[in-house]
Amino acid sequence: MDIVKIVTVLSLIIESLTKTILLIWNTVTKPFSQWTQEEKKEIITDVISVIIAIGVNLDIFSLANIPFKIPILGPFLTGLLLARGAGVVTDILDIIYYTKVNRKIKTLM
Repeated sequence: MDIVKIVTVLSLIIESLTKTILLIWNTVTKPFSQWTQEEKKEIITDVISVIIAIGVNLDIFSLANIPFKIPILGPFLTGLLLARGAGVVTDILDIIYYTKVNRKIKTLM
């Protein structure tokens, strides 16, 4: 993957993860009795998404050829991305997919 696409993928990921981490931080620093139903739902979604991603070793970063020196980080961060919703994940996968397709087309020419 060329550097522009790597930077694009990483910027989408960083923006999404920043929003997720801020939401988690703002929620868990309050007493549980003050959590709204929406905040409880978000935390549960985050936890389930991370557990599933780690459990099946789902790593969107390895798909983009962006390896981590600490292997668990890929599935952990992928789980947090999944919790953000399909839109974010679809955008990232589209970039990765079309990069790989373009690379194959160039090798055929």
